[in-house]
Amino acid sequence: MTNHILELKNLTPVARGCMRLVYEHPDDPGLLVKVIRPEAVEERWGKGRPWYKSIRRYGRYISYVREVQEFVAGWEAYGCCPHYIQRIVGFAETDLGLGLVVVAARDRHGRLARSLAQLVLAGEFTSEVSRALDEVIASLLACGMVTSDPHAGNLVYAHSERHGDHFVLIDGIGNSNILPFKFLSRRINRRSKERRFRRLRRYIASIMPGQKPLNP
Repeated sequence: MTNHILELKNLTPVARGCMRLVYEHPDDPGLLVKVIRPEAVEERWGKGRPWYKSIRRYGRYISYVREVQEFVAGWEAYGCCPHYIQRIVGFAETDLGLGLVVVAARDRHGRLARSLAQLVLAGEFTSEVSRALDEVIASLLACGMVTSDPHAGNLVYAHSERHGDHFVLIDGIGNSNILPFKFLSRRINRRSKERRFRRLRRYIASIMPGQKPLNP
């Protein structure tokens, strides 16, 4: 975090989610900056918002808090950030509010890694990609980290010298429930992830006409 305010308003985001916009870092191509979408702020925290949102300390930035908490939990458990979780670098002041800075996941050609959904729709869900998906699901199920929403849009197919081609979860870590049952019980956490991964496999099968569900 520095006094330098990153100017993002006039840049084109590289990705858009329901809640956030993602930009390449203006000063470092190896990083990305995630910011809260202005229209989402108005919709969820603006005039007419539910009363309980007005008393939440972190407001629009609660998703940052959840991700950072889980990122730190990963370090405590494993002494590092697991390679299948996007690495958080810190925060940055931007002209769109507080930004969360992360390491950009890139493919073997140096391009921003494509999502699982993009690969499937492009007809590139090969046996190698399928094995990589099996591996990341197994890793996420085995680890104690909480994932609130792993889906085909936030699993990207990246590459590194150490790990080769592999999937990275770039969003949706941390507990999104008011009661932290997933923090308190590894069994509940795992069962929740199992349900979401079954749904993920059904989705893949649904957009691959004629294909059977993978490892149902």
